[in-house]
Amino acid sequence: MKAYYMYPDIRGDLISFTSDDDVWLLSLKDMKPLRITSGLGVSIRPKISPSGRKVAFTVVWLKSGKQGGDIYVVEDGQARRVTYFGSRNSRVAGWISEDEIIVITDFHTPFVQWTEAYKVNINSGKAEKLPFGMLSNVVIRDDIIVIARGYQDLPNWKGYKGGTKGELWISRNGGKTFEKFVSLDGNVSWPMIVRERIYFLSDHEGVGNLYSVDLNGKDLRKHTNFTDYYCRNANSDGKRIVFQNAGDIYLYDPEKDSLSKLDINLPTDRKKRQPKFVSVIEYMNEAVVNGNYVALVSRGKAFLMRPWDGPAVQLGKKQGVKYRQIQVLPNGDVIGVNDEDKLVILGKDGSEKVINKDFGRIERVKVSPDGKKVLLSNNKLELWVYEIDSDNARLIDKSEYDLILEFDWHPNSEWFTYSFPEGYYTQSIKLASVDGKIVRITTPYGYDFSPSFDPDGRYLYFLAARHLDPTNDKVIFNLSFQRVVKPYLVVLGNYYSPFNQPLDEVSSNDKNVVIEGIEDRVIPFPIEEENYIQIAGAKNNKIFLFSYPIRGLRSLTGDVFGRLEVYDLENKAKELYADNVSNFSLSSDKSKILLMLKDNLRLFDVNAKPDFNSTGRKGGVIDLSRVKVYVEPEKEWRQMLRETWKLMKQNYWNEERLKNWDSVLPKYERLLDRISTRFELSDIIQEMQGETRTSHSYETAYDYDTPEPLSVGGLGAEFEYDENNKCYKITKIYVGDSTNENERSPLRDPGVQLNVGDCIKAIDGEEANGNIYSHLINKDQVILDVITNDGKNRHVTVKVLKDERFLIYRYWVEKNREYVHEKSKGRLGYIHIPDMMYQGFAEFYRLFMSEFHREGLVVDVRFNRGGFVSGLLLEKLLLKRVGYNRPRNGKPIPMPYFSSPKVLVGITNEHAGSDGDIFSFLFKKYKLGVLIGRRTWGGVVGIRPRYRLVDKTYISQPEFAVNFEDVGFGIENYGVDPDIVVEIKPEDYVNNRDTQLDTAIELALKQL
Repeated sequence: MKAYYMYPDIRGDLISFTSDDDVWLLSLKDMKPLRITSGLGVSIRPKISPSGRKVAFTVVWLKSGKQGGDIYVVEDGQARRVTYFGSRNSRVAGWISEDEIIVITDFHTPFVQWTEAYKVNINSGKAEKLPFGMLSNVVIRDDIIVIARGYQDLPNWKGYKGGTKGELWISRNGGKTFEKFVSLDGNVSWPMIVRERIYFLSDHEGVGNLYSVDLNGKDLRKHTNFTDYYCRNANSDGKRIVFQNAGDIYLYDPEKDSLSKLDINLPTDRKKRQPKFVSVIEYMNEAVVNGNYVALVSRGKAFLMRPWDGPAVQLGKKQGVKYRQIQVLPNGDVIGVNDEDKLVILGKDGSEKVINKDFGRIERVKVSPDGKKVLLSNNKLELWVYEIDSDNARLIDKSEYDLILEFDWHPNSEWFTYSFPEGYYTQSIKLASVDGKIVRITTPYGYDFSPSFDPDGRYLYFLAARHLDPTNDKVIFNLSFQRVVKPYLVVLGNYYSPFNQPLDEVSSNDKNVVIEGIEDRVIPFPIEEENYIQIAGAKNNKIFLFSYPIRGLRSLTGDVFGRLEVYDLENKAKELYADNVSNFSLSSDKSKILLMLKDNLRLFDVNAKPDFNSTGRKGGVIDLSRVKVYVEPEKEWRQMLRETWKLMKQNYWNEERLKNWDSVLPKYERLLDRISTRFELSDIIQEMQGETRTSHSYETAYDYDTPEPLSVGGLGAEFEYDENNKCYKITKIYVGDSTNENERSPLRDPGVQLNVGDCIKAIDGEEANGNIYSHLINKDQVILDVITNDGKNRHVTVKVLKDERFLIYRYWVEKNREYVHEKSKGRLGYIHIPDMMYQGFAEFYRLFMSEFHREGLVVDVRFNRGGFVSGLLLEKLLLKRVGYNRPRNGKPIPMPYFSSPKVLVGITNEHAGSDGDIFSFLFKKYKLGVLIGRRTWGGVVGIRPRYRLVDKTYISQPEFAVNFEDVGFGIENYGVDPDIVVEIKPEDYVNNRDTQLDTAIELALKQL
């Protein structure tokens, strides 16, 4: 069977590779592949030992969004784990001997981009860091050491030329000194030493191919001429070379200058390609109710059922489809959107009627109460009305700023309302009729959203962030608006507001919408502002208000659950209806409410008091076990690839630059028949996305159908095995700010108080032999038997850190800060910004408020992962100090308060990207100070992350290109050059020298 082959390695006549999520071994003599792993996870990047009897490889786990990975070795048919780095970002670079391998990993570094090499003994598990510093690959032959920095495999961004492009460094004296060896106008990766030449892959001429240079970096030669697919993941045994190309493995013999494709037939049952049932609740993303029916979408499949009994019927096509934006029509049929972005009517009898009109990418759909009309919006920022019976469509409105995503129908099905983007952060509420008449109800200067009609046609409700009442920031000198959203009501006719009733009761049966003077009939609810996100009018004067709690964004992970309250217009009171709600919807007559909770669906009458302590019908629980979600992966994968391709075609920022996109899909579709697993599909999707040659073309899978990873805990320390005492000696304890959460090693907790030099003899009663981290898998607390420095025996209970990364990051920052203070005698401060998101915002202010008063600042954005807050931080740095406010007692206070000193020096590097690129550029543009370091990543075509594939895989399309006055689009795929280039050489890492930080301090002191 022809399969999909990845990550080849060679040793003599043996070839190892990954296929069907396992490692295989193949003899070139008989060409019969042998599976040597089974079901560990996704086993990738195998490397064969010198004898050919052992294979080391990485196992990757991804289950329901939880991920992990580590290194295994297989010998004589038995696989065993040899590292406990707890990171899928670990891989084997090669073998030193039959007992030792080189592993490249981000273990115990402050950033995932910062990887280093370790020598690992596969028998004892002992890991020793090699003295090469930050790298992404290494190959050693005698005294010649070649290391690679930058990207090695970058399928999702072909033609990459930014600051993180791969480059080679060489040492000819066993690693004492290194020099940059190969740097081309493109990515250079996978160095290999074959005889007296260095071979590598590069795409500097357009497509990834095999090249070589001599040991002096001269005499560049090209050895392959692929023009369609990239050569990837090359390896060599020092004589011959293997690499991957479009799921095939090629063998190149330098001595003969010959290239051949290996004809491999794989004896596999393709188990992960077999049909299966999946959880309805895990993959359910839509649920609606109407009349006597509930409809839902799970894994892209549409289902219809009665709430309390009877079958759940799958509608439309059964496999290889993705239905979305479903609505139940009055007769029980379902209208929605199919893979081709067409409206479809899915009949209860299994029929499917396609409405063959091109609306572009349909973003939202809402059916009128009479079931005859459809409101829909698209990615072109348009709003349309489609009439089902006449098959007529009318363009109603179009914004120039954003998608139109919120709309609702009046109960007479002739009028509708929508929130209209008026500016970059302003929206108004509009009212329109099916014949095209439009009335703006609110002014275009606020942020109004979530319009919803009263089912009796008297009122229109909406939310607005108009009442701006600032509160003091509790940390920094600033004001902010925390609770600003208030519900509003529009009286649609000429009668009193429910909040201002006359002496004599007046009832009005007039349900007509009166346009004249409607903007004067907008009334706020008499309740306090809150963080409301949705309002919905329901039967019997009930109004539902959905809000999210105001909480820290930095620690926000996973699904967000909100609070649903109900306001009674009759008695003017609000009370809690349900908590921990992920979403809700009302029936078209607004008499029933369907709640989506974490693990179930519940349906209630809007007038009933919900009983969440009961099950079954009494508790409103809909029995979802009736819904059987049957998946045929082969058909699903084809649909996912096509949808990824189509979303790129619909949303890529510049249509002209993607004019050849139609030829891309067939190129990758023809590889689908060869793949056997979800992981292999990811490889194809990423390569296809990479054809955009643009940043931010991402695919992030949700599940590879592997075992669930178990966390490897940490103790916030470094250890060295003491052979004499048979224990693990503490050589370093990581320290941040012990008063802050996750910033102290648990070895320094009260009652524990261990020190450097103490030795851990046993963990939970087991002798601490092998790798100490092997005793910390899936542990919350452990009991340590310790021999202290003074020879005493202690028995201590320690809480295990789930993730040491943040503690190690804080240790790195505080070391840098102390170093800057010491070298400058307190005149300079230090700030590091790890990203331009919530953590970066918090880190900036955490350091700024304690450093801003100094004479100068070093602003460090190395390894910045990007985001969107660079403008907020630059605002603060641009506020320059011009004087002081002198009190009678104490030190002078900088003016303006919280302003930055006149002397700033910035540090950036090749791992600062996206909004980190932009921050670096604007730091120079605004002349805030000298910028030193390395050219940045070079990816500034932004994304609007809103699409997931049927299996919850996240994909993105580059939608917004940054265009600066002087450089135009020039930062994309290039980066930002520093004013002064400063390298950190491998020998600098070994000697613990940060040459970039040293240069920054020197420059700042000179300016002072």
